[in-house]
Parts: sequence; C-alpha cells; structure tokens
Amino acid sequence: ADFAQMESQTLAQEEGDQEAFEQDIKDCKIEMARRQSESSQKAAEEKRTLEKKREMEATRKSVAGEKEATEQYLKDLQPACVEGSSTYDDRKAARAAEVQALTEAQSLLQKAFEDKADDVEKLGFLAAKRRSAAPAQGVLRAD
Repeated sequence: ADFAQMESQTLAQEEGDQEAFEQDIKDCKIEMARRQSESSQKAAEEKRTLEKKREMEATRKSVAGEKEATEQYLKDLQPACVEGSSTYDDRKAARAAEVQALTEAQSLLQKAFEDKADDVEKLGFLAAKRRSAAPAQGVLRAD
C-alpha cells in the first residue's frame, strides 16, 4: 500500500512538474518573442536617431557657416555704420541737400526742354516754309 501511494504521488508530482515545465517553456517563448520585438524596435529607433543626428550635424554646420558670415558682415559694417565719422544728423542733412539739388536740376531740365520745344515749334514753321520752297528751287535747277 505504501508503494502504490508513493507511486501515485510520484506520478502526480511528475504530471504537475511536466505542466509547470510546459508553462515555463511557453512563458519563455513569449518573453523571447517580446524581447526580439523590443530589440528590433530599438534597432529601428537607433537607426532613426543616428539619421536625425547626421541631419542635425549638417544643419549645425550650415548654421555655423551662416553665423560666421553674418558676424563677419557685422564686423565689416562696424567702421562705416557705427564708428563712422558722420552722425545721423549729418547724413540726414546731406540727403536733404542732395534731394534739393536734384529737384533744382529737374526743374532746370524741364525749363530747358520747354524752351527747346518752343524753339522746335518756331523752327518747325520755318522748316515747313523751307520745304515748300525747296521743290520749286529743285524744279528750277532741273530746267
């Protein structure tokens, strides 16, 4: 009787152990699949991150070049614009004088063209008179 009881307990124990083993194997396979999926996702994320890093480094290099060019431009403008010998008021007065001189020149040119137009009208009358007389002289010469 003790042997039969021991055998039944051993068989029950083996069945329980087999079920536990199969459950552990199933859990391990699930865990392995999850980790492989996680690994592939992290590899893809790493690839995206590296690509983004390369793009940002290229952008940084471009922006650094632009910044350097802008700083050089500012440095070049410093003597003329900030440390210049003339003040804003001096430049404003010079512009006002230039505008005044241009206005005077424009009015002189307009008067000159108006006078020239009057002369052309007077000469036009004389030219018409000469043209009407010219064929008569040409006819006389042809005879």
